[in-house]
Amino acid sequence: MSPGDEGDSAGSREREPGGAPRRRRDLWIGLLIGLLCLVVYNANLRSIPAADTYGARYLPFALWKHHTVTLDPIAPLVAQGRKIARLPGWTNSAYWIVRGRNDHAVSLYPVVTPVVVAPLYLPAVLYLDARGWDPWRLDRVARVMEKLVASLMAAASAALLYLLLRRRTGVATAGLLTLAYAFGTTTWVISSQALWTHGLAELLIVSTLLLLTGPFTPRRAFAVGLLCGLVACNRPPDVVLAAALGCYGLWWAGRRWPLLVAGGAGPVALVLIYNLGVAGHVAGAYALVGKGTFFEHDLLSGLAGLLVSPTRGLFVFSPFLLVLLLGGLQVLRDRRLCGLTVAICIGVALQLLLYAPTDWRQGASWGPRWLTDCLPMLIWMLPPVIDRLSGAGRLAFGVACAVAMGLQAIGAFWYTGVSDAPLYAVVAGPDKMRAAWTPGNAPFVAELRHPPAPAELALTLRGHIDVAAVSGGGDASGSGDVTTGRRIDVEGWALGSGRSPSEVIVLLDGLPAGSTGHLFERPDVVKTLGYTEPSGWRVTIPLDEPISGERTVSVLVRARAGGDLRYLGERRLAMAADRTAPVREHPAAGSGADDDLARVARTAIGVVASRQQAAGYWLTSFTGAARHLHPGREMNTYLNAVMLDLLDPVATAAGLVPNLVRAREFLADQIEADGLVRYHGRPDAATIGTLGCAITPDADDTALTWRVAPGADPERLRLALMTLGRFRTPDGLYRTWLAPRDRYQCIDPGRDPNPADVGIQMHVLMLLAQANPAAARDLCTALGRAIDDDRIWVYYQLAPLLPLLRQADLERVGCPLRLPTSRSRTLVPGQEVWLLAARLLQRFAEPDGPAPPSSEVRDVLHAIAMDDFLSLRSAPPLVYHNDLSASVRRYYWSEELGYALWLRLYFEDQRRGSGGTR
Repeated sequence: MSPGDEGDSAGSREREPGGAPRRRRDLWIGLLIGLLCLVVYNANLRSIPAADTYGARYLPFALWKHHTVTLDPIAPLVAQGRKIARLPGWTNSAYWIVRGRNDHAVSLYPVVTPVVVAPLYLPAVLYLDARGWDPWRLDRVARVMEKLVASLMAAASAALLYLLLRRRTGVATAGLLTLAYAFGTTTWVISSQALWTHGLAELLIVSTLLLLTGPFTPRRAFAVGLLCGLVACNRPPDVVLAAALGCYGLWWAGRRWPLLVAGGAGPVALVLIYNLGVAGHVAGAYALVGKGTFFEHDLLSGLAGLLVSPTRGLFVFSPFLLVLLLGGLQVLRDRRLCGLTVAICIGVALQLLLYAPTDWRQGASWGPRWLTDCLPMLIWMLPPVIDRLSGAGRLAFGVACAVAMGLQAIGAFWYTGVSDAPLYAVVAGPDKMRAAWTPGNAPFVAELRHPPAPAELALTLRGHIDVAAVSGGGDASGSGDVTTGRRIDVEGWALGSGRSPSEVIVLLDGLPAGSTGHLFERPDVVKTLGYTEPSGWRVTIPLDEPISGERTVSVLVRARAGGDLRYLGERRLAMAADRTAPVREHPAAGSGADDDLARVARTAIGVVASRQQAAGYWLTSFTGAARHLHPGREMNTYLNAVMLDLLDPVATAAGLVPNLVRAREFLADQIEADGLVRYHGRPDAATIGTLGCAITPDADDTALTWRVAPGADPERLRLALMTLGRFRTPDGLYRTWLAPRDRYQCIDPGRDPNPADVGIQMHVLMLLAQANPAAARDLCTALGRAIDDDRIWVYYQLAPLLPLLRQADLERVGCPLRLPTSRSRTLVPGQEVWLLAARLLQRFAEPDGPAPPSSEVRDVLHAIAMDDFLSLRSAPPLVYHNDLSASVRRYYWSEELGYALWLRLYFEDQRRGSGGTR
C-alpha cells in the first residue's frame, strides 16, 4: 500500500518524540551550512561562466525591462558583440543565440532557469533604473547577479540536502556528506559559479527528494509533480531523472496520482507554448541547430570517459563516490526507501547511457559537468553504505572527500579554460579523444601551471566609444592601408576599476577586426573622473574590399591580462560603396559553411593587417613556461621573415601585398654594414631597450633576412657569407652566434654556448641554395647525417612546427629531407592542430603526391576558427624556444603566425578549388 493510500506513514519519523527540537536544530545547522557555502562559493571573487550561460545571465533583465522572453532588446549585449547567425553553423558567431519564429533572437538553451531566477533580479533592476542602463553598467551588474544567484541556489541545495540526509543518518554523517557534495563535486565549480542549468536542476532534485521522503499530503503531491516537470523542462537530458522520480512519485501518491500529474503538466505546457510560439519548434531551440551525428560515438568508451577519464571522469574528480560501487547492494539496505533507491539507480543508469554515445568531453567546462544534476541522488544513496564501513573504511572515505575538495578548490581559484584547448586539438580520426585520456591534460594539473585566475567580479569597467567613422578611399598609395585605402577609425576610452585595461578589441560585424594594448592619456577623463592612468585607445580597421550598407562595430575590453572580455558597447555605421576601389575576386567558395570560411578569412586578413606596426613589423609573444599565459612582447626579425615566407604565395589573393612590402622594407633596413643581422634588429633601433636588446648577430636571422628581403649591396652579402663560413663546425653545420664567446651581448647561453641548431641549418641552406649551391649541397648532406641528433634540436625540441613547414622549402631547393617521426611531435598542449596544418601544407607542396581532401582541410580550418579563433588565442603556434639548458627558459608564440598559417591553408584550398596549380 502506498503512502498516499495510507495517509502519511512515510513521515512517521518526523513525529517521533523529541522530533520538534531535533528539526529546529537541523534547520539551524542546514542554515549555517548554506551560509558557509555562500561565503566559500564567493571567496574567489569571480564567476566561471561559458557562452552557455549568457542567455540565463541576461534574460531576466529583458523580462523585467522589456517584458519579453526573447533576447531581441538586449541581443547585442548577450552576443557580446558577436554576430548572431541566421543559419546553422557555430564558427565565429554567437552560437548561444538562434533565430526563432518571426526571426526573434532566442536563447539556444532552455528558458526555465532565467525565468525561475528572474524575481531575484529585482534589486538589480531597481539599481539600473536609478543609475542608468548603459551597456557597460548592465554587463557588470549582470555578471555580479549571475554569480550571486548561482551561488545562492547551490548553497540552498546544500542546505536542503543536509535536511534530506538527516532523515537517513546522524548529524555527523549527514554533515560530512553535505560538505562533500558542496565542496567535493562540480556543485562548487559548475553550479555555484554561473547560471548553468545544472544549479537549478540540483536544487529541484533535492527539493523533490525532500518531499518524496516526507509525509504525504495533497499539496506535496502537486509540488512533486511541479518539480519533476521543471526538472524535465529545465534540461532535456534530465527527463530520465525526472521520469525516475515521477514514477516513484506515482506510487507514493497512490490514488492521489492525478494531483502529481496535474502539477507536472503546468511547466510542460508553458514550455511547449514557448517552444512552439517563440522558438518555432516543439523541441525548442536545441532542435534548430541539433546535429544527427551527436549520438554517433562509441558507447563503451563514452562510459569510461564519463566515469574514469583524467579530464572528465566522475570518479576522478569525486573519488569518494566510488564507495557506491564498493558498497554494492548496501544502498538497498533501507527497506522503507528501497523503491526510491531502485528508481534513482535506474534514472542515473539511463542518464549515463544517454550521455555515453555523445562527445563526452562536454565542451569548455570543468570536470564531469554533465553528471552534476544526478549528484544529489548519488549522495542520498550513500548513508546506508557509510554506516557499514569499518573505522579504516571511514578514514579512507574521509581522505577521498578531502582530495575531492582539493581538486574542486583548484577549479574555483585556477580554472581559466586553457586546459580545454588540448582536448580539441585533434579534429578527427582515431586520436581524437587521446588528449582527454592524457593525465597531464587533467584540468587540476594543467591549470596549476599558471597563476590563480584574476578576481574580477568586483572590477568596474567604465568607458565610451567616442568615434566610429569611415575615412579614406581611392588611392591608398603610401597609406599603409590594404587595397582600398578605406578604413574604419574607432576611438574611445576605457578604465577597469580606475586602471588602464590590458587590451581593447574591436569587432566588425561580430568578427575580430583589430585590437590594441597601447593606451594614452585622456585629459578629459582625468579631469572628469580623477583617474590619471592612460585610458584613451584608438584602433584602425582596414577595409580590404568595397563594401556598403550597415555595419556594426563592437568593442570588448580585457581589463586585466588573462582576464575576461567585457562588453563596452557598439556603434552602427551606414556605409556608401567606394566606387574608386578595385574589386578583388576571391575564388568561389560555394555557400553555407564555405561562405562562413570566406568571412573568417576576411577577419584573419584584417587581424594580420591591423597588428602590423607602423614601422612594418609584427611583434612576438614570449612566456617563461610552455603555456601562452601572461605573455610579454618583443620585436624580432625572425618572426617577420617567417611571416613573409608564409604569406608571400597568397599575398595577392589576401590583399596583403602592401603589408608584405612594408615588412620587406623593414627587414632590409636591418642589414648592417658587415652584412649581418641581429635577432632584435639594429642596435640603434627605436625598439632597443623596450622591445629588445642589442644582441649579438646570428646566422639564423642573417640567412632569413638576406633571402626574403635582400639588401641592395651585394658586397654586404659576400661579407655575410664569409662570416657564416667562419662559424662552420667540423662536421659541416653552421653555429648560431656570429661572434666569439667573449663578445656575446644579451645572450644567456646553454650547455653548448654556440649550438648548430636544426632550424638554423635549414635557413642557412635555403640562402646558400641561391648564393652558393655547392655549399648548399654539402650542408644538405651534413644535415641529413645529423637530423636525429639531440645536439641540433636546441630551439625546436618542443616546437617542431617550423622544421615541419621547412621540409617543402628544402625539397624545392634540392634537399628532400624528412624529419624523423619522433621529432615531428610535441607534448605542448594545443599545438597538435598547428602541426596538422603544417602537414596539410606539406601535402599541398608535394609535386607528385595527391593534395589533401578539401573536407579534411576545411575541418581543420573550422576547428581553428571556432568561437572567434578561441583555440588560436589561447594556444597560438609555439614557434620556437630558447636553449632549454640555459638559466632562464623562454617560449616564443605568435598569434599573427597562426592567422597567417590559417590563411595560407585556406587560400591553398581555394586555389585548388578554382583550378589553380599547386
